[in-house]
Amino acid sequence: MSTLDNYFSLKSIAIYSAPLIGIFSISLIFASYANEDLFFLINQLAPNYRILWLNLTHLGDGLVAITLCSIFFLKHTRLLWSLVISILISIIVVQGLKHAIDAPRPPAVLPTDQIHVIVTTLLNAHDTTVTVDYEQLINDRADTSAVWNIIQSDPSSSEAHYWAPRMNGIVTKKQFGIAFAREALELEQGVYSGIYRPSTRSFPSGHATTIVCVVTLIILYIRKKQWTWILSLAGLMVAGTRIVVGVHWPIDVAVGGLIGCAIAILATWFTHNSAVFSNLSRLRLIVFLPVVSAIALLIRSPIYPEIARLEIFIGVVSLLFGLFNYQQLYSTKAKNI
Repeated sequence: MSTLDNYFSLKSIAIYSAPLIGIFSISLIFASYANEDLFFLINQLAPNYRILWLNLTHLGDGLVAITLCSIFFLKHTRLLWSLVISILISIIVVQGLKHAIDAPRPPAVLPTDQIHVIVTTLLNAHDTTVTVDYEQLINDRADTSAVWNIIQSDPSSSEAHYWAPRMNGIVTKKQFGIAFAREALELEQGVYSGIYRPSTRSFPSGHATTIVCVVTLIILYIRKKQWTWILSLAGLMVAGTRIVVGVHWPIDVAVGGLIGCAIAILATWFTHNSAVFSNLSRLRLIVFLPVVSAIALLIRSPIYPEIARLEIFIGVVSLLFGLFNYQQLYSTKAKNI
């Protein structure tokens, strides 16, 4: 085993990741005893800066995470292998837990007038088709009329929990008709991505897993003690935005963070204890992934309009870094492998 691989021994890796493990372990303890109270505390006390929270929480998106890491690939060439392994494992673990536990998200069980849900809604008050009478659309169907009556009479009902956020908090028959029509269209097209159904697989938070995994990898590769706590707290803040935007419980975030940290530790150790990842030809191939991910980020439609500029900025910067890193790696003997 080389000196570099001794540098990445399991003990050394665990020491540098200790702050993140400690932070999310403490978070899990608090969440285990006061999950709902902690959710209300964070969700209600956070300043109402929609654009800020949407941009921060989007850093936990998988594609964004890959492109962000492009700036480290030239100096820490095996980081990409660790990232790829981490992503593959996290998908299996997180999605496995989500399907096995199938826990509801906060908007599905809490009164909609008591929480802040900062996510995209299906249609806003001005996004209407003038040729459609949305109120009549509700009146023409017995089922939707019954649901509307329940929403009006019982704001704490499951129907109100589901539909009120989709109406932008404007609980009118017209807005209900707009939300209903949009959902019907999305379901028909197979692109429905709503979070308000009771069975929406809240546990654990995939975004928290992703961002903490990436932060852990960066900490393990740069090995700068002065940055360890800063990056750890930054990871906690980004993961915590899942509570601020109202789509995850604290326990979802805490467990997701611990999963991300554990996966990053194992992936880093495995990468530096297997000869396959030191092969230069394979390295040149895998380093092209950030370029592909940056292009994908630039051409895809953003989930929220508010994060379009963030995706463009990250995509352009990562594309430039990726191309530069690839050129440098291809023209040298990759001495820092």
